Amino acid sequence: MQAGDIFDGRYRILKILGQGGMGTVYLAQNINTDTFWAIKEIIRRDGTDVDLLAEPKLLKRLEHPALPRLFDILVQDGKLYMVSDYIDGISLDKKLEAEGRIAEETVTQWAVQLCRALDYLHTLEPHPIIYRDMKPSNIILTDNGTLKLIDFGIAREYKARSGGDTVYIGTRGFAAPEQYGRGQTSAASDIYSLGVTLHHLLTGKNPADSPYGIKPVRQFVEELSPEMEAIICKCTRENASERYQSAALLQKELEALCPLHGKLHSGNNPENSHTANRTVQGEPEENAVSTGFGAKQHAIFRKLVITVWDNAEFGCELAYMAAKHTKSEVLLADLDLLAPKADLFLNLKKFPVKLSQGGVYGRSGLDFVMDALEKGSLDDEVLQQSAVQRKDLKNLHVLTGNYRLENYEYFNEDIVPKLIEKCYRRFDITIFLVNRSIYDAFTLAALLGSDMNIAALRGDVDQLREFNTYIEFLKEKQHLCVHRTQFVLFEYDKTSSITPDEAREAVHGNFLGEIPYSRRRLLHRNLNGAYAVRMEKDIEQAYIRLLVRMGLISDLKLLQKFRSAIFGNVFQSSGAIPGK
Repeated sequence: MQAGDIFDGRYRILKILGQGGMGTVYLAQNINTDTFWAIKEIIRRDGTDVDLLAEPKLLKRLEHPALPRLFDILVQDGKLYMVSDYIDGISLDKKLEAEGRIAEETVTQWAVQLCRALDYLHTLEPHPIIYRDMKPSNIILTDNGTLKLIDFGIAREYKARSGGDTVYIGTRGFAAPEQYGRGQTSAASDIYSLGVTLHHLLTGKNPADSPYGIKPVRQFVEELSPEMEAIICKCTRENASERYQSAALLQKELEALCPLHGKLHSGNNPENSHTANRTVQGEPEENAVSTGFGAKQHAIFRKLVITVWDNAEFGCELAYMAAKHTKSEVLLADLDLLAPKADLFLNLKKFPVKLSQGGVYGRSGLDFVMDALEKGSLDDEVLQQSAVQRKDLKNLHVLTGNYRLENYEYFNEDIVPKLIEKCYRRFDITIFLVNRSIYDAFTLAALLGSDMNIAALRGDVDQLREFNTYIEFLKEKQHLCVHRTQFVLFEYDKTSSITPDEAREAVHGNFLGEIPYSRRRLLHRNLNGAYAVRMEKDIEQAYIRLLVRMGLISDLKLLQKFRSAIFGNVFQSSGAIPGK
């Protein structure tokens, strides 16, 4: 394919992103949605028995923020094409080429991210996945500092009873010795390659260049720490049994180095906070919708975790509208332990019906979820049973809160990141309601752990200034990304509120939009009903505009068509692989 070609009637080929032994990767633009994708073309070479479906079979199993998502598979003219996320950024080999070598502090933080990705792959059930091609050119650094692993062309499933790999393949210098006929590759093989990658980043010396061999890093850069040198030496032992036996163990060793460089905080480590690592297609400036994250983004389908800061009423309306118009699975969790209000604004039962029928009374859905997290037993079934629903929207799930002082003192803030990760895996959109206090443990953990924070305020200068001060404080003390917080003028009244342009200037451009004032909303606050269900059309349209700016929906007329094409019939498009 060449630049300008139209592939499958909907993708315009823009350029080649990369070429290798397993195929060519193109950057493509969907001409219907203006979204950008990576299309990998794989050609079966004569005389080989390579399984063309091996890579897509693996990618279909993956759901992790540091790994690409597969959206479509097609076969045309004997070639296999895989359509997946386009990950915008710079590969670490290009970064290394530009800088010569990378500071130890930065490499340590990157290594922790990579360990988390490997640990996910190595602990997949029923069969772990061995990546087998860890090297700087297969790691993309995005603008927000997160890393993405690409190219699963030679990855394989690990099966304990296998005697050895059937294909010996890898990148010279980076591949573990067992990848060349000395046994079966395992988690220790990926750890070897990660160790070599860290060596390369820290020293600038390419292990694929002569003379070969992994010498201690401080022979090249004296100021590197002996602890890092010891870690890399253990990773790259010739004997696989002498290396770290899991990525989790290696991660702990690396995290122990963090005090040497300054604390590895969640602001610099999005893997810790489960934030920007969630994959979104990056787009060129001229075709993008601004979401205010410091970069132009546009996505019709994306997973998103949102924290609504000190406005449960807005959060409930947003959740209802998101469930209604995106058709996605939406979770609303009321994390305000002292003043939960979601049941009031959505006119819901306070306690989950399924649990009440089981003889458990007086405990909210959040109580059960938090207890399960404490015990390490939270799964999809517990989440489902703990949530309450409205009859009119089966895709809106609500974890109600319960005013109990012992909860406020009992629950640990460390639970919140775990809850975020569980919700991210189970739901398309997760919305947390938190209170105003930046000293509240749940508020702080949610703000640091979400993709987007929304402060929905009256159109008053004093409120905007107050929250700007909070954000600056959190930026300084907790390394909160400023652009992650967006402002909305809630109950906007143009006769008394400041103008949207004035608000945009007051919040330094981090402005999402406005939701108009409604007398009907005011009446419903003291009635037994949910305003979101009876919302006026003009206010509903205002919420739709917010959802578009957040990248959650595009043209509503095309929304269901595209959802079906991408998710409902992934393998049924023109020329798709039969029987899949």
